[in-house]
Amino acid sequence: MLGRHVYRVHRVETGWVVVKEGEEHPRGEYSERQQAISDAVRFAEANEPAKVTIETGNGTIANEWLFGADPIEELKT
Repeated sequence: MLGRHVYRVHRVETGWVVVKEGEEHPRGEYSERQQAISDAVRFAEANEPAKVTIETGNGTIANEWLFGADPIEELKT
């Protein structure tokens, strides 16, 4: 796959979820935001290149982290 795997942490009615873009079902559901973030980071580290996007709870992006080398930049070298 070219490009990054993207894991999104966002709020749902029952707590927080981690969703990988392109998949139908969440990777995990959590009552605590920090646990969702920890698992999203663990998924991204195991599946580089990846990106984790953390939402604030109201739909805006609070933070983004990149894991691994950018595959497009690797093709240029």
